[in-house]
Amino acid sequence: MTGSPFKRIGVSVLTVAALSLTACGSAASSGASGSGASGSGASGSGTPSQTLTIGYDSDPAPQGYDPLLYAGGQRLFYEPLYQSLFVQTANGGVAPQLVTSFSYNAKKTQLTLKLKSGVTFTDGSKLTGQLVKENLDRRSNAKLQSYGAFAKGGAEEIASVTAPDAGTVVLNFAAPQATFQTNLAGEPGMIIGQKGVSDPAGLQTTPDGSGPYTLGQAVAGSSYTMTRKAGAAASAYPYTTIVYKAFLDKQARVNAQISGQTDVSMLDASTAATAQSNGVTLAKNGGTIQTLLIFDKTGVTAKAFGSKDARLALSYAIDRAAFANALAKGSHPTANAFPQASPGYDPALETTYAFSDTKAKQLLAQAGYPHGFSLTITSSPTDEVQMEFLQKEFAAIGVTMNITETTSTAQLFAAVNTQPMGFIPLTWASEIGITAGVLVGGFANPHRASDPVIGAALGAASNATGDGYPAALKKLNDALIDEGWVIPVTEQYAYVGYNAKKVAKPVFPGQDGYPLLTSLRPAAA
Repeated sequence: MTGSPFKRIGVSVLTVAALSLTACGSAASSGASGSGASGSGASGSGTPSQTLTIGYDSDPAPQGYDPLLYAGGQRLFYEPLYQSLFVQTANGGVAPQLVTSFSYNAKKTQLTLKLKSGVTFTDGSKLTGQLVKENLDRRSNAKLQSYGAFAKGGAEEIASVTAPDAGTVVLNFAAPQATFQTNLAGEPGMIIGQKGVSDPAGLQTTPDGSGPYTLGQAVAGSSYTMTRKAGAAASAYPYTTIVYKAFLDKQARVNAQISGQTDVSMLDASTAATAQSNGVTLAKNGGTIQTLLIFDKTGVTAKAFGSKDARLALSYAIDRAAFANALAKGSHPTANAFPQASPGYDPALETTYAFSDTKAKQLLAQAGYPHGFSLTITSSPTDEVQMEFLQKEFAAIGVTMNITETTSTAQLFAAVNTQPMGFIPLTWASEIGITAGVLVGGFANPHRASDPVIGAALGAASNATGDGYPAALKKLNDALIDEGWVIPVTEQYAYVGYNAKKVAKPVFPGQDGYPLLTSLRPAAA
């Protein structure tokens, strides 16, 4: 499975694993504003009568308007409609939004959240501890990708939730969690109103959030118009109307930005130079790894994938430098799961997993496949050239990769459960969060495989602090690669094109590939 509906997967799955917040914090001490603004620091205030049109790189609501259905990449779309317990900040940390303060017990097995008062949802219901509990109690629903790590047996399991009073909610963990607040930003922390929680089917057509905007006209897969609520702060949300236009074709998306159909667009790296040469201003951010993401680690969909050696053979078979030079100029060939800017980046992996067909064939023989094996992968037409490159690389070691092309978002999503791997841009906004919420407890592990090496490394990294944190992250990076759960190919920049005469420079939270909603503001006069 590959394609634009999964662009920059993981952007806000469990958000930023920041250590900048202490175990006890408040909106005042963290610098969060009363409106829940993320402190972007972007210039420009503009007038409150403007419309912002955003060119999106996927259909942001293919399964309706329940933000918890999505594993990542949709934060920017849902920020206007829903508020989160915590929000990402421009420095890569998190700050309270629906929370006024939070504290842990001494063992870090319990997190107490104090909630804002006076928060109203689209259905008229109010924010209470009981409502937050009912939201988090949906974590047993396997369809809710953002809650994957919170469910029973998940990498960051919530054992129970209680609401001792209307303004308090208490989370009890199955194991110590020193920085769990970072997992409650973005989609996983978004709270749905009482009607939506009681009848989730209604969310297929109507959002039920407390965000600063309401959804107006919507054409599924094409455009979504949002209107600012009367009580929303114009200082934090200066646009009265935000229009999201979905352009799955990267060339159509850049053309829309160049022609002025959009004010801001999520651009593909291959079209960034074209945009810039035609007057579009660019903002870029690192951290996106083009990855062959292994869905099947047990051989359910393709027997060979039950062997770690067989999976690692595919990694050795890829000439990453040739791939970058031919198809991803400006990107960095990499065998690391984590980006270069991550404290967990391990340069030794580049040598250990250097291109070698000889090593690949040796591993196939060890796995019991001396003559190779076959697999099928589903791809969108926009990734055709990349997939054909990888197809030839695998053929050189005897592995036949059949490619099925589709423009159907539903078919691409379905392939996660029926095929062994997909080619996906994976954005590491949080090394711990993405590992727990996507790779272990989320959509990338549909067969719920477990790996003791990865589990131990994830547990150690989740509780590491100070000087021990980089070393723990490096061990987690090594485990993901050595166990064959991810096969990185290149690291690339995320590009946002914008009209600098109308819009201030967008700001990214940490290594996230999508800018903060509150950083999208009219340019200074």
